[in-house]
Amino acid sequence: MIKFFLAGAAISVGATFPLAALMALVFRFPIPFGSYMSGIGAVIPALFAAAFYGMIGGFMVQALLGGLTGGLAASAAVADRRRAWRRCATFATVAALPGVLILSILDWLIGPW
Repeated sequence: MIKFFLAGAAISVGATFPLAALMALVFRFPIPFGSYMSGIGAVIPALFAAAFYGMIGGFMVQALLGGLTGGLAASAAVADRRRAWRRCATFATVAALPGVLILSILDWLIGPW
């Protein structure tokens, strides 16, 4: 179970970057010391923004959510190890999405910043 927790945490943190780039491409993403950006020109700044937000605490949240969901997904498919690893990776990737989505709509929740 610990292996699945650690793998889920790592997958979730790793999935944060492509999810942030995708969010910037199709919706918008906050760029530190700047504003919200969207479109193709926002993809690279969103990757740096995801690293910045991760270093100030976001990676801890992403890792915790990914680890919990990875462990839960694996425990549901204990009989088949291959299915357990696939579920762990899928659920951990999906668990990274709320953190990225909340960042993209944070001004709607707390007001302009």
